[in-house]
Amino acid sequence: MAGDVPFLERLAQLPPVPAAEAPALVERLVTPQGDPVVGPLFSVDDEGDLVVNPLVPAVLKSLQDRADLTCYGALLEGLTGIWNAAVRAAVVARLRASGLPPDDLLLRLGALSPTLGFATETPEWAREWLADPFTQDALLVQQCMVRVLLALRTMAEARAAELTTKLG
Repeated sequence: MAGDVPFLERLAQLPPVPAAEAPALVERLVTPQGDPVVGPLFSVDDEGDLVVNPLVPAVLKSLQDRADLTCYGALLEGLTGIWNAAVRAAVVARLRASGLPPDDLLLRLGALSPTLGFATETPEWAREWLADPFTQDALLVQQCMVRVLLALRTMAEARAAELTTKLG
């Protein structure tokens, strides 16, 4: 039964949708601020002009620049980034509670899991992150959420087109 298949597996079974279609979708939305999925990324100012979350143009550009990226892939990248930030926060809280000094904390983080992002980054980046992990990871999570929302909305638009053409 389709309802029993986990959500990500169901999405993976859909025909691939290029992530580069996300900017065109946003442009087609007459009132993007009224969209239930991406609407929170948009608003209208006091003069009635559309205001866009500053992360949206950068994320749209990154989606458009990668011709090989699908919306499903962008969704997984976004979820992975959020997951890594959540695990980093949990690990750092535990290591700090144990009294581990900052330099040892970075070494331990890098040794625990290369997917936490410290193995591939420069030591300066890791120290900057350690000085203010909340700000560093909060921005990452926000970027990832924008990516997830845009990818999901673009996939949904493709699915809606497929479903409505079946109605004929």
